[in-house]
Amino acid sequence: MAEPAMITTLDEFESEYRKGIGYRTPPRGSREASLDNIRRFGDGVGDYNPLYRDEAHAAASRFGMITAPPIFIYGASIGVGMAINGNIDGRRLSSSFFPMNYAGGAINFHKTIWLGDRITATEAIVDVHRKHSERIGDFVLCEALVSYHNQRKELVATKQTLMARYENLGGGRTIRYDRDKKTQVIEESPDPLVFERQRQGAATRHFEDVVEGEEIPPLHKGTYTVTELFLFTHGVVGTGRSPRTALEAEESTDLGGGGRYDAEHARNRRNMPGQFDWGPQRVCWLAQMATDWMGDDGTLKRMVTRVRHPNVVGDTNTVFGKVARKYTENGENLVELEVYNENQAGLATAESTITVALPA
Repeated sequence: MAEPAMITTLDEFESEYRKGIGYRTPPRGSREASLDNIRRFGDGVGDYNPLYRDEAHAAASRFGMITAPPIFIYGASIGVGMAINGNIDGRRLSSSFFPMNYAGGAINFHKTIWLGDRITATEAIVDVHRKHSERIGDFVLCEALVSYHNQRKELVATKQTLMARYENLGGGRTIRYDRDKKTQVIEESPDPLVFERQRQGAATRHFEDVVEGEEIPPLHKGTYTVTELFLFTHGVVGTGRSPRTALEAEESTDLGGGGRYDAEHARNRRNMPGQFDWGPQRVCWLAQMATDWMGDDGTLKRMVTRVRHPNVVGDTNTVFGKVARKYTENGENLVELEVYNENQAGLATAESTITVALPA
């Protein structure tokens, strides 16, 4: 049987992707929120919040037991399949023609993920938008909607996924972004920072004590390492071995983590200047900033996230934030946070508007 024809132009890709709008996958990406999986997720994110790891601490909380962090949905599925290829036969697409980058999206959290819950994901193709960038030229922003359910068929969360597809820059050219050190940030290992992190924890943060404009204590993530990439790949996304056909098609000897470990593949096929992170990893950092600040009695409600620039091994990352506004709606006391991840150049590489609910 003849191989299907490759898609080689952005116009053709956009046209073929658009044909799949409305298609919905069956449930997939199932993962149990076991204690091991929750802790492994925390290892991948670098979040050792005792609410999600320490059984005695969790038992004394309002939950009475271990729960998973709300962003654990990424552990069930990062939910990018339909936003990358849509319903196009994967054999017709190659990163030699069309790299892809995670661009963020909106997440709404509806239900607590309890210890022992099993989370599955369903993806639906929503739309495709034509855009232009000075760095990569014309590109399309592919939009999908991911719905996460537990074993009780309750809707746990929904996530809009945006993926940018663009024509390969070619010739080993990479996406340019500011990496020159301009801030006073210190290059340091991420590992001790995970253990030293201070958070609100069991001390209730009350709505009436929140002041608009106040800054949130920064979340130091240290200098990005291959180990950080590995821990997220293993603990959150999951990875496996690649068949020979996949390696040959991508001209790589190592496609672990979607080829992120292979610096040459990253440069030639993804136009990255080095081994690079998963965009959702920084989304998890932004979520951690909010859950650390709100404490055990707060509730994460919504994130609207934009991933704007790469993050490669050697970049030093710090998450900053402030309280943008506080308001009451439908009987809930809500606080809107503006948070962003900044590299050593002072460049905001990912940002999010996050809504949390606090007790009175």
